[in-house]
Amino acid sequence: MFRTIAIKEWHMVLRNRTMAVTLLSALILSGIAAAGSRLLYRQEQQQRDTANRQFRQQWEQLRADDPHSAAHFGTYIFKPLTSLSRFDNGLESFTGNSLRVEAHVQHQMATPPLGPGDVYLRFGALTPATVLQLFFPLLLFFLCFNSYTQEKTSGTLRLLLIQGATPRHILRGKAAVYLGFMTALLLLSMLLYFPAMATIHNLPRIFFLVLGYGCYAAIFVLLGLWLSAVARNAGQSLLLLCSIWLCWHILLPRLAAATGEALYPLPSQPYLQEKIDQAIKTGIDGNDPRDARTARLEKSILQQYKVSSPDQLPVNFDALRLQADENYTQRVYEKYAAMTDSLIRRQNSVQHYLAAADPYLAIRSISMALCGTDYEHQYHFYQAAGAYRNRFIRRLNQAMAYGDEQGQQLYQHAETFQYKPPATAQVLRRLWLPALSLLLWLLISISLLNRAARHASI
Repeated sequence: MFRTIAIKEWHMVLRNRTMAVTLLSALILSGIAAAGSRLLYRQEQQQRDTANRQFRQQWEQLRADDPHSAAHFGTYIFKPLTSLSRFDNGLESFTGNSLRVEAHVQHQMATPPLGPGDVYLRFGALTPATVLQLFFPLLLFFLCFNSYTQEKTSGTLRLLLIQGATPRHILRGKAAVYLGFMTALLLLSMLLYFPAMATIHNLPRIFFLVLGYGCYAAIFVLLGLWLSAVARNAGQSLLLLCSIWLCWHILLPRLAAATGEALYPLPSQPYLQEKIDQAIKTGIDGNDPRDARTARLEKSILQQYKVSSPDQLPVNFDALRLQADENYTQRVYEKYAAMTDSLIRRQNSVQHYLAAADPYLAIRSISMALCGTDYEHQYHFYQAAGAYRNRFIRRLNQAMAYGDEQGQQLYQHAETFQYKPPATAQVLRRLWLPALSLLLWLLISISLLNRAARHASI
C-alpha cells in the first residue's frame, strides 16, 4: 500500500503546476546566485593577487635610510579567499580582508566599502547559501502546505481509506515523494556551484555541507506535511507555515543579535585606542611609565656588554629600545584584543545557544564555519597576521641593532605572509551544538508527522 500511495502521489505532483513553478524558481535563484558568486570570487581573487604582487614589488624596491624607516613605510597583507567563501560569504562583507603592517601601530582589519543598504538590511548578499537558507524553505512550504488538505477537500481521501489505506500510509507515502523531490532539488542547486570548487581539501567540507542542508530542508518538508494534516484547511496551513518561517528567519535572528549586543556591549574604537595609548605611555597597570622602562632596559644592556654608556655599545641601542617598545606595545594590544574577543564570543554565544530553538541559526553557523567565513576563522586569520607583523618588525629592528643584512638584500629576503586556515576536524569539533539542534528538530518533525498520522482528521 505504501508503494501504491507513493506512486499515486508522484503522478499527482508531476501534474501539479506548483511543483514546476517551485523547481524552476529554485533553480533560477540558485543559478543566479552561483553565477554571481563565482564571478565575484574570480574578480576578488584577481584583485588580491594583483595587490599582493604590487606591494611585494614595492617592498623589494624600497629605498629607505635604515631598516626602522622601512618598518614605518610598512606594507599590506590580504586574507586569502577560500574556494567555498563565495558559497557562503558569512562575515566577510563586514570584517574586511586587508591589514596594514607598520612599526609602532597594530592596525585592525580594513573595513570594506558598504554595499547597497536595502539589500544588506534585509537578507545580505545573494549567495547560494542565502537561497538555500532563506528561500528554499519557503518554496518547500508552498509545495507541501496543501498536500494532505487537498485530499480531504477533493474527496480522494475517503476513496483511499475505503481501498485499505490508512493516514499513516498516506502521509508516509507523501513524505517519501516530497523528500525525494527535495533531495533532487537540493543536489541540483548545490551542483551549480560545488563541482568547480571540489578539491581534496574541500571534499570533507562539501560532504558535511550537503548533509547539513539536507537535514535542514527535510525539517521543512516534514513540518509542511504535518501542518497540512492537522490544519482545518489549506489557508490555515499556509498561514501557520509562513508564521514559522517569519519567526525562524526574521524574528529570532534579530532578537538574538539585539540581545547579545544589549547584554555584552562592545566599547567604541576611539575608547579602546585611548586606553591602549594610555597603557603604552604609563604601563599596563598604570605604574610603569615608558621612561622608567627605557631606563631599566638601558641599565640591563649596559650591564650585559659591561660598558658605562650607550655610545660604547657594539650594537645600536636605539634599535633595541624600539624593539623593546614594540614588545611592550604587543602585550598591551593583546590584552585589549583578548577583552574584545571575549565580549564578541559572549555575544555570539547568545545566537549559539538560541540555535537550539531555531534551525536557521543552526545551519547558518554550520555553513559559515565549513566555508571558512565565520568569526572563528576571522579571528584565526587576525592572530596569524598579528604574529607575522611582529616577526616582520622584529626582523627589521634586529637588522638595525646588530648590523645584519642591509638595504635591498634585507628587503628582498623579507618573509612572505603565508596563511593556513584551521583543519576541518578542528572546525567540526566546534559545531556539535548546531548539529545537535538540526538533528533534534529533524526528530521532532518526524515525531509530529507520526503523531499526525495517528490522529489526522478525515
